[in-house]
Amino acid sequence: MEDDKKITEENKALEPINAKTEPAPVQEKPAEPAPGPVNDTPDKTVKAGKTGGPTETELLSELVKLQKKTAKRTGVVAFSMIVIAAVVLASAVLIVPKVMTTLSAAETTLEQATTLMGDVKNSLDGMNKMISNVDTVLTDNTEAMSDAIKKIGDIDIDGLNDSIKKLNSAVDSLKKIVSPYSRGQ
Repeated sequence: MEDDKKITEENKALEPINAKTEPAPVQEKPAEPAPGPVNDTPDKTVKAGKTGGPTETELLSELVKLQKKTAKRTGVVAFSMIVIAAVVLASAVLIVPKVMTTLSAAETTLEQATTLMGDVKNSLDGMNKMISNVDTVLTDNTEAMSDAIKKIGDIDIDGLNDSIKKLNSAVDSLKKIVSPYSRGQ
């Protein structure tokens, strides 16, 4: 606001000088705009001077206004970039250590799981060998048991009982013979 007042005061001071200068020649064809930055102020803001075109002071004051707007916009963009950079930096400071800790824990867990899987595989291999050995023992013992049962089945129990009775009678007879002799000694 104060800058606008200063520019207005300077314009008033320059009016006598501008009045003495010769008017700008009028062009028959409108001049093509020079290539360069796009002017975002509407044409209505430029006022026509006494000679039919804007005066140099008016053009300068419009340029100053435009530069002020541009400077404000640039400041807003710079502030926004600083805020964004601060957010990214804060995120990095807060998140990266947690991510690194999590990755380290995941790596440790993966190593432990790999070791555990190796142990389980070794245990399963041992169990397979043990089951194979038990199967072999059972097969061998089954054959031996079958042979023993077959041999037991081949024994003639009635003949054995008969032989035992005969043996008992023979032993009784021998007792009778030996007993008178054994008393006297």
